[in-house]
Amino acid sequence: MAAFFIPALHSAPPRPGWTTAGNLRIGSGLGSRHRRNAIELSRFAEWVGLALVGVLVAVLVAVAAGRADEDAAVGLTRALAAEETRTGKLSPALLPVIDELAQARLGSGDLTEAAALRRRALDIAVAAFGCDSAKAAEAMAALARVHIDRRRYLDAEPLLIVAERVMRDRGAADHPALAAILAGLARVALARGETDPAIAWAGRSVDIARADPQGRSAEPLRTLGAALAAARRFDDAKPVLSDALAQDRRQHGAEHPETARSLSQLGNLHLRQGRAGEGLPLFAEAAAIDQARLGPTHPFIADDLHDLGLAYEALKRDDQALLAYLAALAVLERGAGRDTPRVAYVELELSRLYRRKGDAAAAEAAFRNARRILNKAEAEERRRERRV
Repeated sequence: MAAFFIPALHSAPPRPGWTTAGNLRIGSGLGSRHRRNAIELSRFAEWVGLALVGVLVAVLVAVAAGRADEDAAVGLTRALAAEETRTGKLSPALLPVIDELAQARLGSGDLTEAAALRRRALDIAVAAFGCDSAKAAEAMAALARVHIDRRRYLDAEPLLIVAERVMRDRGAADHPALAAILAGLARVALARGETDPAIAWAGRSVDIARADPQGRSAEPLRTLGAALAAARRFDDAKPVLSDALAQDRRQHGAEHPETARSLSQLGNLHLRQGRAGEGLPLFAEAAAIDQARLGPTHPFIADDLHDLGLAYEALKRDDQALLAYLAALAVLERGAGRDTPRVAYVELELSRLYRRKGDAAAAEAAFRNARRILNKAEAEERRRERRV
């Protein structure tokens, strides 16, 4: 299990622009509203167990500290430029470097740049191998996966539909890449609340993945488990998600972000079952892994903290829930998640908690911001639907 970050009692002097409250370093460079949230974090820290404080404080400190992984991305960017100069902008020789750089950007949390890189890889695959090639279908699936991580399902769906058709027309019904395509279609169906199609897509994905001797990803199992849980088929979902977690630990190790995704999915199953106490340590472990392995403003870290908040709220531990939601908001506001529906969902939870605590003004402010973001997202979805 990944170790939690525990701040020292006598740590180094705070960075410029940061104030220290006990062991918590709170960013004073935030706007007034979020500076208030930071103060709330320090006020509520005394209510929280040391392990959770370690997770949340590490996130806030890492926001300012940054990550050494950026050096690797800079090196890959230079390598890409050099290879492009040598072989040309549409050379398939660029694809391995683009893939590495996209993975680095995904890990850092720069999902927008990762999507741009995946789009470039798709353009190269189409130019080099044809739009009806397996390489093009794989590139479509990779781009769609980034869109799903960004929760831009309308962008992902047409890519997945075309990719699935390409593979079917090629008679590649058992191609390993098809497992990722079908799992993506299942995720899109789940986002719409369509559990039966999601279970069907995910079930086919699992069948293909199980026939792959390399066992590339547990995402088909995770998706099937999520779909079964959404359909309230809990007894069916649990062994599937347990298998996904076992596969990730075996294939990637106990402290890999893929393992964190399976931990989180299993935790959400327990949450749906009304067993928040069983889900809580799974969410905490996922948060510890992600804070150690991903960029400090990665949306997945915010998702982990949101899940922790939901679990604490279900356990009637509102102070801890509030701290988790505020930390999730801090991560999102500093990175790619800013002003996205992820922020809105956290704000809605905060609004409910503030109202229970009798802070009507804070509750109304959080609710208004959530409504503004969701209205904006709905209008954008309508525009994109018309384009699709």
